[in-house]
Amino acid sequence: MPTRQATRTRGLLRRGRSVGLVPRPSVTVRFSGTRSAEGPLNIGQYNILQWLRGESEQFFAAVAGELDVPAAAVVDDVAEALAVLIGRHEGLRTTYVDGVTPRQIVHATGDLVVEVYAIEAAEPQLVDRAGLSRDLTRRLRAAGAYRIGELPVRAALAVLPGDASTSSAPVVQAAVLGCSHLAVDYQAMEIVKREFADLIRGRTAPPAGGPPIQPLDLVALERTPKALRHEESVLGYWGDRLSRMPQCLYPVPRRTASNEPPLRGTNDPGSVAVELTSTAAGMALRAVTARTRTSRASVVLAAIGAVLSHRTGTRDLVLPTLSANRFEPYLRHHVGSLAQLALITLTIGDTTFDRLVRQAWTAVVAASRHGRYDVDRQRAVAGRVEHQRGIVFDCEPLFNNLVIESGPATGRATAPVPTPGELEAARCATQVRRQSMPIGTTLIRFDLYGTDGELRLGCWSSDTDRICDDEAESLLLAVENLLIAAASGDLDARGIRGSIPLSPVERGPGWLFVDGCWVEVAEVQRLLDDALASTGARVFTAVHGVPLAAHLARTGAVGTPGQAHAACMAALKAYPTAMAPQHYVICERIPGDPDDPAAWIDVCCQGSGREGVDS
Repeated sequence: MPTRQATRTRGLLRRGRSVGLVPRPSVTVRFSGTRSAEGPLNIGQYNILQWLRGESEQFFAAVAGELDVPAAAVVDDVAEALAVLIGRHEGLRTTYVDGVTPRQIVHATGDLVVEVYAIEAAEPQLVDRAGLSRDLTRRLRAAGAYRIGELPVRAALAVLPGDASTSSAPVVQAAVLGCSHLAVDYQAMEIVKREFADLIRGRTAPPAGGPPIQPLDLVALERTPKALRHEESVLGYWGDRLSRMPQCLYPVPRRTASNEPPLRGTNDPGSVAVELTSTAAGMALRAVTARTRTSRASVVLAAIGAVLSHRTGTRDLVLPTLSANRFEPYLRHHVGSLAQLALITLTIGDTTFDRLVRQAWTAVVAASRHGRYDVDRQRAVAGRVEHQRGIVFDCEPLFNNLVIESGPATGRATAPVPTPGELEAARCATQVRRQSMPIGTTLIRFDLYGTDGELRLGCWSSDTDRICDDEAESLLLAVENLLIAAASGDLDARGIRGSIPLSPVERGPGWLFVDGCWVEVAEVQRLLDDALASTGARVFTAVHGVPLAAHLARTGAVGTPGQAHAACMAALKAYPTAMAPQHYVICERIPGDPDDPAAWIDVCCQGSGREGVDS
């Protein structure tokens, strides 16, 4: 549970009262590019569009970034830099048409209206820029979702108070750019921010390597014979990994009884979010990265994997993550949405921490090579695997790396190894912040925000009945502790376990390990009560050696194992620690004692329900 140290520092990061921002006249940025064009969506854009169609929480549909504005820069300086950026990158001046065949329309010219706010404070020039940026971001998000035919860019500025008759002269204290996820992913936003910082400082030369490839140009590249052959390989990779992926990535019991309503978090009615900031872990990351010659993100991923494996008792992990899909040189400066879900496999056994880090690095590379695909075809593969195994995947990323590193640890091999005393002194400054998060569908997720100088790692969940804020905080502190322990030298398997200050989850006899999944039998029964309510269905842990055997009475709607299985699969997503029965026995009637498997007689038919036709 949370250490006294973390509890003591938690209050240091609480958000103070917002600075007053007074609306001023907006500024219109006129941009022009080299062409107008129209065509279909590329793979990344279509992936995001499909996701947005089913995403009820629009908080996640946009990407916001704080722009690096130098001292004394005025509104016109910001406007000029934005005009160049939008002209340079077609994705920032593209609108979309949804429908059976979605399309993108690149506009050669257009206008961007930039919101301007004057800072209302006793000493506006001393107001914290980060706080201003958070306030501007909230205001941009308050405008609602990006409409499908709308320019995918919004911007807002906070300026020092000046002459109210004009907005062009005041000095800019903070600037925020917001973009639709159709236009950028987080890596693309970092590119935009970096280029903006160069432009506003007069460094107007275009990025090295020639003009960046534009989103519309990717469509033709994705349809070459070589690309289509690669996609077949990618789909095969997905089928193999999904056949081993558990239905639940953090299988822990509910904190309430099955017949009670779920608990809610202490911060948000349905979600928890905790962020760790640790200088000590940052020091450890540099040392381990240099020693293993990998990347800091791989070190963090290895530590998360070790903690999750220890806590859940799962040896083989198949973890969804986001692949940046920027390995090819021509995509490194691309401004567009390339990120897609990828699957990382880690085997946590009797290995050392350094080997686990190298395994994580290799797994990330392998996953990234299989990270671009037609999302409709990938979903078809997933659907077939789900139906056959009787599970539903939570295909939200468990690990999301938002950090751009220059590459492998080339040149970092001489990084100093911190002493235990230095690490403990730095650990005293560790900060943990609990914050609100919009409700989503993710059981558990880790976001890596920063590794330079300090580790910034977030953990959040939308299932507070299984993961409360104390649990999320404990996981983050366990990751920190493991990294610090590995800073001075490699750890064997026993050393890894000894450096994780958490006990394995206690499950009891009501849990089974079936097909690589921890399954809660009571949750399977709840699934049957929901999906097969009129059949009197009962699940038994094993009948004649078959695990999770369901017995039920035939009804007009459910008369075959296939129909029973289809009903269970349709309701399964609401029960993350359940699994559809492996076998269905359908009888003429409900017996007097339905909890006795021997009482279910007069069998009409039986089977797994996975076949096309049941006997």
